[in-house]
Amino acid sequence: MSALDHILQDASKQIRLAFAEASTKYTTPDDIAQHREEIIRDFLKGYFPPAYQIGKGEIIDSNGTRSGQMDVIICTQFHPFTVSKSGSRSLFFAEGVACAIDVKSDLPYVELERGLHQVWKVKKLERKPTPGDLMCGSEYDQERLRRIPAILFSYEAPSLETLKANIMKLHESLRIPTEEQVDAVVVLDKGIIYNIKDARDRLMIAVSGERKLGLVGFEWKEKTLVRFLLYLSQIIPWETRMSPIVQLYAGALSMESGKVF
Repeated sequence: MSALDHILQDASKQIRLAFAEASTKYTTPDDIAQHREEIIRDFLKGYFPPAYQIGKGEIIDSNGTRSGQMDVIICTQFHPFTVSKSGSRSLFFAEGVACAIDVKSDLPYVELERGLHQVWKVKKLERKPTPGDLMCGSEYDQERLRRIPAILFSYEAPSLETLKANIMKLHESLRIPTEEQVDAVVVLDKGIIYNIKDARDRLMIAVSGERKLGLVGFEWKEKTLVRFLLYLSQIIPWETRMSPIVQLYAGALSMESGKVF
């Protein structure tokens, strides 16, 4: 195993211990849930550059559409420094959000449905390029800039096979369009269910020489955290922004609203 494998296997054990500790340290479901969300935020802060803010709260796009509360929001270095220092909820601008994650203690069918609904709200948001932006990557990477990558992360879950079947069933019953579906579901120490939505995606999973599209489960076991970080590095779009994001949100500050003298 690589040095990173060893480090992250230890991290996985620590996360699992902290998960269990939350149930004994706190008495209310809200306090337990908030502590478990914080564990994942703290873990990710150790693997992203300091310029990437990581917090929780609500995402808004320039159309005024809001996502509702998300447990983990990873912002690019271009996002204004609006993350609350106290760890309380913040408001994030869609163009500066690299990824949003909903954290679950477990994923029984009802909780999975709630999670997919929450992700759906995020995927409905629209990121718009600002004048002067320079964007890199493939044509598909640039298309994907319009939507925010969204993931479910759970400490526990049914078998990955059952989880995959439930996701498929809910996507169909809720009639969630492919482009607005969850991008991946990660289960600690079990594995990842990827959602490969387009043949142009850089993520390649093949079985017997045949590439798989749609929902594809992979049992990573103790390597799940490593693969989670690798996946994040792949779905966060390559981009370089040259214009301030706030330009898209300053409509209320137009010249018409003020007095000219």
